[in-house]
Amino acid sequence: MAKVSTSVSSSRRKSRRAHFNAPSSVRHQIMSAPLSKELREKHKVRSSK
Repeated sequence: MAKVSTSVSSSRRKSRRAHFNAPSSVRHQIMSAPLSKELREKHKVRSSK
């Protein structure tokens, strides 16, 4: 099976280092997650931050 993204390392060590050394703007994108339909309607937002 091929890698999904060739621009991101599959090495645990490198991905952890990239995550913890990332600026807050990039970390914000990494840590966001889409909400379920019920939560989306309740809070009027599509993803959590």
